[in-house]
Amino acid sequence: MNVWKLSWKVSQHEARTFWLGWVLFILFFTIPVGIGWALGRAFDALSNDDSGLVYRWAVALIVLETARMASIHWGALVWTRVWIHMQTFLRANLLAAQVASGGPEAGQPVGSAGEAVTHFRDDAEDVAKFVDGLVDVSAGLVFTLLAAFVLSATNLAAAMVLIAPLVIVAVATKALDSRIKLYRSADRQATGAVTGLVGDVMAAATTVKVNDAAEPLLAQLRTLVDRRRVTAVRDRVLEEGVDAFSRGAADVGLGLVLVVGAGALASGQFDVGELALFVAYLGWLSFLPRMVGRALARHKQAGVAFDRMSGLVADTDTANTVIDRSLPIGIDQTRVRPPIVRPERVVIDRLDVVGLSAHYESGAGISDISFSIGRGDLVIITGPVGAGKSTLLRALLGLAWQAEVSGDVFWNGTLIEDRAAFLVPPNAAFLPQVPQLISDSVADNIGFGDADAGQLERAIALAVMDADVAEMPAGVETMIGPRGLRLSGGQRQRLAGARAVVHQPELVVLDDLSSALDVETELRLWHNLAEAGMTVLAVSHRAVAFDQADLLLRLEAGRLEAT
Repeated sequence: MNVWKLSWKVSQHEARTFWLGWVLFILFFTIPVGIGWALGRAFDALSNDDSGLVYRWAVALIVLETARMASIHWGALVWTRVWIHMQTFLRANLLAAQVASGGPEAGQPVGSAGEAVTHFRDDAEDVAKFVDGLVDVSAGLVFTLLAAFVLSATNLAAAMVLIAPLVIVAVATKALDSRIKLYRSADRQATGAVTGLVGDVMAAATTVKVNDAAEPLLAQLRTLVDRRRVTAVRDRVLEEGVDAFSRGAADVGLGLVLVVGAGALASGQFDVGELALFVAYLGWLSFLPRMVGRALARHKQAGVAFDRMSGLVADTDTANTVIDRSLPIGIDQTRVRPPIVRPERVVIDRLDVVGLSAHYESGAGISDISFSIGRGDLVIITGPVGAGKSTLLRALLGLAWQAEVSGDVFWNGTLIEDRAAFLVPPNAAFLPQVPQLISDSVADNIGFGDADAGQLERAIALAVMDADVAEMPAGVETMIGPRGLRLSGGQRQRLAGARAVVHQPELVVLDDLSSALDVETELRLWHNLAEAGMTVLAVSHRAVAFDQADLLLRLEAGRLEAT
C-alpha cells in the first residue's frame, strides 16, 4: 500500500469525527469569500451614500465573522480529537504487534525501549501531520477556487495568475523528494540511537555502576548526540527551507496578481467595492501555495514513518500498521480504567499433561512429556541448562508460539482446547524466567489496577516482600523506576511473584523464581507457597525447593528422566 492509501485509512478510522473537523475547517476558509464579497458591497453602498444598505451589509459582515470564529473554535476542538485518535490508532497497532507472543499479529521486536519512543511518538506524529496538511490543502483549495471565481468577474487575468505559485512550489518540492526522505530517515535513526542508549543505561544502571562504565557510556552518548544534532539541523533546515520557499512563491504570486491588476487600479476600472474585494482576498491567497509545499514535504516524511513502523509489525508489512481495531477514546474512558475481562474460574482438582512435545526449527525442545498434578501439589521441575524446562512450561500454557507443539493438557479430565485463553488468571498465572516490570508503583506492578488492598497485602506477604515494602518511602505506592531500576534482583523476582499470586489462581506456574534470593528468603518463599494451598508448578535447581516438593520432575535433553 502506498502512503496515500495508508494515510487515508488512518484518517477514516474515526470517519465521522474526521469529516466533521474537515467541514468546520472548510467553513473557516469558505466564509472569508463571503466576507470579502460583502465588504465590497458595503463599500459600494457607502460610495453611493446608501446608509440603510451599509448597515445591512455591516450586520452581514458581523454575522459572517462570528460564524468564521465559531467554525475555527469548534474545528480546533474536533480536530484535536482527530489528531489524538490518528496517532493512538497507529500506536495501538504497533503495541499490539509488539506484545503479541505469536500468531499472525506478532511483529518484529524493537531494538530497545528508548528506540521504540521514536516509532511510537515521532513516526505516528509524522503521519498525523501529513493528514493534517492535506486538510489544510483542501481548505485552501476551496477558498482559492471560490475566490478565483469571484475575482474573475472583476479581473480575469488576475484570477488566472493564481495558479503560478502552485506550479512553482510543486516543481521545486518534487525536485527535493529524495533529499527530504534521506534527511528525515537519517534524523529518525540518529534520534533512535540516542533514546535507545539512554533507555538501556537507565535499565542497567546497576551494571554500569558495578563496572565503572559511566565515563565510556557518556562518551558514547556524546558521540550519538553530536551525530543526532547534525542530522536534526540538516532535516530541520530543509523542512524550514521548503516552507520558506513556499511562502516566497506565494508572495511572488501575490505580486504578480498586483502587477496584473495594477493597470485596472491605475485606470480606475476598479470601483471602491471591487478594490475592497481585491484587498480582502490578497492575504488569504498566499495560504494554498504554502500548504501545498508543506504537504508535499510531509508526504515524503510520512513515507519514511510508515517504512520505519513496518519494521515493528507482522511480516514487516505497512498494511499491518493500519489494521482496524476498536479505540474507545473519550473523556469517560480516559478517566476510568476499563475492567479486565477474565475467563470464568474453574476450580482445579487435577491437571494431566499427556504426550506434550514442542520442537523449534533448530531441533531443540521437549518430547513426549506426561505427568499429573493434584490440587494443592507443589511440583518442581529441574534439570541442566538447555534441558527444555522453560519450553515445557510455555508449551503447557500455550505460549510456545515459535515451536511446533503437540500433545494434550486436561483440566479435571476435560481437554483444554485453547490453552493460551484458558490458562490465565484466575485459572492460572505464569512468572517467566526474566520477569518484566513497568515504571509505575509497586501496587500497579502487582495488580495492574485490578486488585484491592487485601489482595495486595496477601500477595506481598506470600512473596516475602512485606518487609521490603514496609521500608519503602510510600509503601505500595512507591515508584520503582524503569524496569524496576530501584529494586534489587531479588526484589524484582519477588514483586513479580506477588503479581503471579495476587488473584489466587488455581494453578501457579513459576520459571526459576528464586535464582536471585538469599537462602533465608528463599526458604520462607517456598514454605509460603507450600502452605498456601495453591497448586504450583515451578522450575528450580535449589535443594530447599526439592524438600518442599510433592513431586520432582527431572528433564534431560528434552525428555522426562525421573519422577
